Amino acid sequence: MEKSYPDLSDLEKNLGYSFKDLNKLYSALIHTSYANEHSRGRRIVRSNERIEFLGDSVLGLASSTYIYKNYPDMTEGRMSKLRASVVCESTLADIAVSIGLDRCLILGVGEDQSGGRAKASILADAMESVFGAIYLDSGYETAQSVVLKFIVPEILKRVDNFVLSDYKSSIQEICAKKHLRVSYSIVSESGPEHDRVFTAQAVISNGLSAFGEGRTKKDAEQIAASRLLKMFENK
Repeated sequence: MEKSYPDLSDLEKNLGYSFKDLNKLYSALIHTSYANEHSRGRRIVRSNERIEFLGDSVLGLASSTYIYKNYPDMTEGRMSKLRASVVCESTLADIAVSIGLDRCLILGVGEDQSGGRAKASILADAMESVFGAIYLDSGYETAQSVVLKFIVPEILKRVDNFVLSDYKSSIQEICAKKHLRVSYSIVSESGPEHDRVFTAQAVISNGLSAFGEGRTKKDAEQIAASRLLKMFENK
């Protein structure tokens, strides 16, 4: 490989994976801007787009399998939304920066000078390409373990907003049997307009109450209801 390529030892350390064939990792870092600038005549420099195609599939299967196995009561629709929230561009870009991938990108001169290392789209694509490169280097199981190392914490941050059975109906049934009433109210809202977080309070006429947070008012109420249900179970 060319001497101008970066030292990738720190990246490997942060990934928790050492490549058998380091060329695969180099290939995962080559942006189209670099490939276009350095392809001349019969000399073709390939970008990471094909490896990204593989990495996207590895990422999707690994995250889908984890969600399916660990949340057996979650509906298909909620599984899809949870997966989408953790494999999105912004999340992948954040992961890429956290492991120093931005410093290792192989960009064309123009792209580099225009701030390409900070572009979420480039970072996210490169992150998927690295997952694809690990798959090519050591197979699916190894790639899956690396993917989950970074994706599981993201799932755990968000899962309360998606593991929602109809807890409100369950609480209503319990209250009806005990001649109690339950009511819900939204007590606060926070965050920007495009990423609001609602806090709901569920109150039962016997004095029990619980709070829940969610991306929608309905989700916040369901989470509050789920916490009330746990209170009943623990009594």
